[in-house]
Amino acid sequence: MPDDRFTGTVLGVVEGCTNPESAEMLDDGETFVFGNCRLDVGFPWFRESQGLVYLQGEAFITRARISPEGEVSVTERTLIGGLTTTLGCDILRTDTEVFPSGTAFTVADGKPVARPDGSGPADVAPQVIGFDPMTGEIRGRIPLWKGSAIGERFEPLEMPNGLAIDSAGNFYVADCPHTNPATDPAAPPPVSPAVYRIPAAALGPLVREEPGAAESVSRVVMPGYVNGCAVSPVDGACWAVSCSPVDPVGGGVYRLPMSAFESGAQPPPRWRDIGEMDGVCVSRRGTVFVTAPLKNEIHAFTADGAHGIVTAAGLPTRMPADLNVVYPRCLDGEPALMVADIMVGTPPGTARSRWWPCPVCDPDTPAGQGTPRARPGRPQLSIRPCTFRAMKPSSRSSAVVTRPSASPRIWSVS
Repeated sequence: MPDDRFTGTVLGVVEGCTNPESAEMLDDGETFVFGNCRLDVGFPWFRESQGLVYLQGEAFITRARISPEGEVSVTERTLIGGLTTTLGCDILRTDTEVFPSGTAFTVADGKPVARPDGSGPADVAPQVIGFDPMTGEIRGRIPLWKGSAIGERFEPLEMPNGLAIDSAGNFYVADCPHTNPATDPAAPPPVSPAVYRIPAAALGPLVREEPGAAESVSRVVMPGYVNGCAVSPVDGACWAVSCSPVDPVGGGVYRLPMSAFESGAQPPPRWRDIGEMDGVCVSRRGTVFVTAPLKNEIHAFTADGAHGIVTAAGLPTRMPADLNVVYPRCLDGEPALMVADIMVGTPPGTARSRWWPCPVCDPDTPAGQGTPRARPGRPQLSIRPCTFRAMKPSSRSSAVVTRPSASPRIWSVS
């Protein structure tokens, strides 16, 4: 018998994105930012034209808004331009020595990267960029490149992908070094796939590139590669998902408590055999959501042990990437899922972003009783299973938001 907690309602779509990977909302419940990572395939120097490659200087950050009435609009398409490989993003929600609360962050400059003429690989400097989400002003950079404090203590990062920040200002960065140019999916990575934990107290020394700045940084090596990461609002633990086509557990969802970072050892997965995953997030109710873009699936694992695939009528995702639980004002504090649809292989400016509500993660809605109330002028859509349409990588994508609850609400960025 299907569990109706996994059926949602699409609330809105942001059209015209360019391979959006990750979207996050500010504390005002209206403003959100997302990166357009701009990638393509067909470069002979990388996996004989079959692998995904990012385009140097063509990524950008977009700012958008969900009004109190639920209307979605792009307020600044190119808040920051000229970037490369903008993947995971998050918002700092507490003041630190160098970054004020409300600063937005994105990981950038992940490999492989093509030069503007298509040749490559281009030289890049992996980093975390902090910026003002309203003006686009760069507030600081956390170096992850060769020769940086973190690179010297461990290894330089290859493709910083997932990014999560906890309530105390500690950062988690997932490095997915699936960048070997060989066509064999089992070819060894150039560095260790890992999730790095950067304590809030280390941010200032790292930004200033002081000697010994990375002494308190720790990591968990993830043999099956690692893509997205998130922090649970329930207990502050980090979660991460694996994504290798040769992952020994076939796609695992991992809870990484502080003890894992103290030992450096990867614990067993909480769930496995999900496939190659991308995004992960956790609701206040303890529901864990993950995406499997090659299957066009969004999985939900509830605190009471249920597992289902989130569905919604009118949900046009093709390759759901990162997703986040957000609390927009238009839902009066109720949660929604914001999903970035990276849509590899579509033309620039064609992707979408979506959002929808769902009781699975609504802390105030009993399971199975989360049907969203009707709002004037906004059709309430029922949800049906999505079908995946195979596509080659493209630069036109979207993001979606849904309400995590017994009846998910979704909003997407495309």
